[in-house]
Amino acid sequence: MNFKIKSVIGLLVITAVIFLYCLFVHEMKKIPLHYELISEQEGQDRILESIGGKLSESFWIREVLKENVVNINGNILEINSTVVGTDSATNNTIFSNTHTFFVDRTTRKHQSMDAYFTFPPGVQKRNYEFFHPMIFTKTTFIFEREVQMNGLDVYDFSCKYHGTDVSLAFPQFPSKTIFSNGTCTVSVEPMTGMVVSFSKQWDDYFVHNGTRGDQVELGGKYTTDYSKAILVNNAKSTKALYYLLDSVFPSFIVIIGIIILCVVFLFDKTKNQAKMIVQAQNDLIKKEKLSAIGELTARIAHDLRNPLNIITLTIQSIELRISHKIDLKLDEHLPILNDAVSRINHQISQVMEFVKTRPLDIKLVSIAKILDDSIKNTNIPKNISVILPANDLSMMADSIQLSVAFSNILSNSVDAIGESEGRIVIRATNGKNNLVFICKYF
Repeated sequence: MNFKIKSVIGLLVITAVIFLYCLFVHEMKKIPLHYELISEQEGQDRILESIGGKLSESFWIREVLKENVVNINGNILEINSTVVGTDSATNNTIFSNTHTFFVDRTTRKHQSMDAYFTFPPGVQKRNYEFFHPMIFTKTTFIFEREVQMNGLDVYDFSCKYHGTDVSLAFPQFPSKTIFSNGTCTVSVEPMTGMVVSFSKQWDDYFVHNGTRGDQVELGGKYTTDYSKAILVNNAKSTKALYYLLDSVFPSFIVIIGIIILCVVFLFDKTKNQAKMIVQAQNDLIKKEKLSAIGELTARIAHDLRNPLNIITLTIQSIELRISHKIDLKLDEHLPILNDAVSRINHQISQVMEFVKTRPLDIKLVSIAKILDDSIKNTNIPKNISVILPANDLSMMADSIQLSVAFSNILSNSVDAIGESEGRIVIRATNGKNNLVFICKYF
């Protein structure tokens, strides 16, 4: 597997990891499947004790908001929300209000309307449409300012509502229509969308035929310091987690990806270097073997050429001393002996050239001269004619090695023709970037 394929595979793996990580982060920023919230508010309140009576004296009120998931349908959460207000002194329930909301986990909006149930992560300095469990109606949260709360940067929003029906919150006044006017402020950590503080003022009253009647309740509340401390700490922890998910971990993944690609590159480079080392070692061993063979061959050639020289001298002596008229058969066999000796010498020369480990001597050479040298070094019988190219050509080559190659071709052609009359025709043509040689024998 080459480096390019390994790199592509590495990039695909890194892309898959980033994709899965993005899915994980997206899931982490949805409303949890087991979402649960408890928030406490306290304040002062005045309430109508009986129809036709007057508002009570001001007293301390404590409200508890509880939210929890009761059912899950795909990406939609069914959330139960209960707000209960009690007299801090007597612990008597002043009002109780329960709602069921269907909320999209991803958008954090109500399924039935274009309004938020909770703030989404990445809160902007703009207005938001809300149906908040503590307001009981759809209203606009207006951005006011950016402030700090217990070392945490938060955005403050305000809201106003008018004519909200809260009749079900007052079971002590059955069959009565009760409306509520009010204002609110909410502080939210922008990165996570978590609310850390909430305050509200309300004015509740009877309505008769569309006309305002007696006052039912008048008061205000705010998040307790204890509850605010818990909410701020939770927001800080979640903000730190979001920072890791959005900044630290992606950088870490990129660094790991770069390291993986570098490792792949270094591994491939090291592997290639190892191959080169092994190849160099094999070439060295081969050269050592060839050198040993060359030395052995040189000894054998020396040992063979000595008796061949003696045979050659003896033949030449016989040729000088013996008359053709005395023994015609001897005269017939002497050329055959000369030819055999010549062939043996030629083969020894070929072996010697093969085992030599000298570098190639590349230079511009004449093809006509090379062919002429090859013919001189080859024992060509008189019954065979050699036809060479009409035009001389030149090429870059080692003249000795090229001459040896042509000598082998000529020698093979001579063997193929045998003792009959024959011709060896050599043609040479210019190719695009080379010379093409064609040798035919007839």
